[in-house]
Amino acid sequence: MTGSFARIDLAGRDLAFRLRRRLFGEKSLLDVADKVWDIAPGETVRYQRSIALPGQFEKIRSVEENTSWEIEKARANGETFEKPPVRAWRFSNAALYKGAIYAGGRERRILPLEANPPPSKNYPVLDINEGALAGSWLGLRYFGHWLTDDAPLALLAEQYGEPISPTPPDWHKGVHRENHVDAYVRYFGLNWRSAENVRFKSLVLFHDEEVTTHKAARMRTLRERVQEKRGSAPARKGVFIMRGVRDASPRAFLNEEEVAETLAREGYDIVEPARATVEEIADAIYGAEMVVTMEGSQINHAVYFADEHAGFLAITPPDRFNSTTKHRVELLGMRYGYLTGDPSGGGFTANIDDLRRTIDLFGREGARS
Repeated sequence: MTGSFARIDLAGRDLAFRLRRRLFGEKSLLDVADKVWDIAPGETVRYQRSIALPGQFEKIRSVEENTSWEIEKARANGETFEKPPVRAWRFSNAALYKGAIYAGGRERRILPLEANPPPSKNYPVLDINEGALAGSWLGLRYFGHWLTDDAPLALLAEQYGEPISPTPPDWHKGVHRENHVDAYVRYFGLNWRSAENVRFKSLVLFHDEEVTTHKAARMRTLRERVQEKRGSAPARKGVFIMRGVRDASPRAFLNEEEVAETLAREGYDIVEPARATVEEIADAIYGAEMVVTMEGSQINHAVYFADEHAGFLAITPPDRFNSTTKHRVELLGMRYGYLTGDPSGGGFTANIDDLRRTIDLFGREGARS
């Protein structure tokens, strides 16, 4: 089928879905799968109590929209979490078009609507016999989730077909010198590519959103690839990862430069990923025994480059608290702690004395373990 007819075919599937939805209502794509199976069973995971000074949780004024007070309290206290199975669905005659998967006259959006998929007409139509989806809703919305969800998802997907994903946003376009997604694909040696228009004879979708021991094993594989690439790690006390964004929001870290200068005097390396290449980020973080940064996507670079027993200290805005990184680092054998910032001038600041005292707590916890 020529390119123009193939594009008409994809547009027709989209139109047919919308007509069916108007006539019969929206139904789940997963219900028309040819096959459904569990790759890994559900599990119960217990986390450690977060490392923090007394009274830090009580300083939180509100939590980020994708979490809740109950979840954050359970994480901080080191309670158990029930994890669902890692599950797969196989579909025949499926298609990827405008950031959604179509099969059996039904649709499942993969690329969030606010991500604005690029115009389909600007991309060729690919025909793939056996494909596997290597993009997720959160991974295509937040870079941190792409790095710790979609990169390990690619390792899972390659076992079932050619890993394909809608094109992720260029989160820092015009700021740093390279697209970090493309750079990490090369750095990790991932069998992964992005595409906008694809027709599949067979396509496998996954439920792999949760942080499970199965996902942690794949993250360790990526860490091992880094170690093979870089060799022995240098002795490195710690690294401070700057967010580097000066926005007018509750996440405005007003004394970030002061924190950076303080830690630099105490022997920490400093890196701002938004203005660095992946190689430069790795150079600054690789082997670090202590990682300090504001809560945010930039912390996830260290998941692959820090020492295997590293401590992670997240400086968190009091009006946007979230400790989602805790699940990832603890399942990798690392330790997690937090310091709640103090509200100030539309943003927040970190108390330098409390920062030092919290870092000291990691040393005491390590001595007891």
